[in-house]
Amino acid sequence: MAQNKNKITEPASREDIAALADDTVEQLRMAGQVQRNFLPAQLPNSNTLRWATVFEPADWVSGDIYDIARLDEQHIGFYVADAVGHSMPAALLTMFLKQAITMRQTTGDEYKIFAPAEVITNLNNKMLAQHLTGCLFVTCCYCLLNVTTLKLTYARAGHPYPVFLRRGTAPEQLQSRGGLLGVFDDAEFEQETVQLAPGNKLLIYSDGCDRLVGACNEQGEFAFTDKFCSIINLPVEQMMSEFSSLAKNCTGRDGQTEDMTAIGLEILQ
Repeated sequence: MAQNKNKITEPASREDIAALADDTVEQLRMAGQVQRNFLPAQLPNSNTLRWATVFEPADWVSGDIYDIARLDEQHIGFYVADAVGHSMPAALLTMFLKQAITMRQTTGDEYKIFAPAEVITNLNNKMLAQHLTGCLFVTCCYCLLNVTTLKLTYARAGHPYPVFLRRGTAPEQLQSRGGLLGVFDDAEFEQETVQLAPGNKLLIYSDGCDRLVGACNEQGEFAFTDKFCSIINLPVEQMMSEFSSLAKNCTGRDGQTEDMTAIGLEILQ
């Protein structure tokens, strides 16, 4: 007997819908845990350097990713990258970013540490080669620290400016030019250098933290928030703990909670 192709499908029961919802939540929870497993398990603290991080997804998974890696005895590379949005597609893109951001390349017994502008340019090329659909773009700030000289070199692509903190002075944005990743194959990314010293701190963060850190006024001048300025003189671990507490209570555009990720570095006295 021929099957009736026009047979009306019975609606799912409430129990089936509830079971599907529970399964979806469990899958998202597991995906979030997998994503956290890609974050650094340990930070490269030393007698002269102290690190602290914030990772606050808006949902089970995040469109942000960060890493801090010792590249050799003299260099540490670190970055925050932000895939547009905080949905599952953005979270999946962060897994690509984790593998695509190449800080160091080893060939035989030799290795090369890539300069920040090279890291950003190479990432842009890899994204373009994927021909990503759905308007998936990325911002990133990559920094390279010489732990001996305390020289910091950085480059950014459409990302919030790093914040340089010196005791007794107002916070300062470290500016450099660079557009979104995955858009133009001839994009150029400016590389800058700043000399750090004992007592200095540095903060890099995703744009979900913008309203917490500061914003431009009607004249287009950037101003740091009072809440942010109230915590910048704390030791970096305490500063980032307070930053995390403020982030949990901070809503972004249109009152929506956003992914918030940040790396704090302090040069110890």
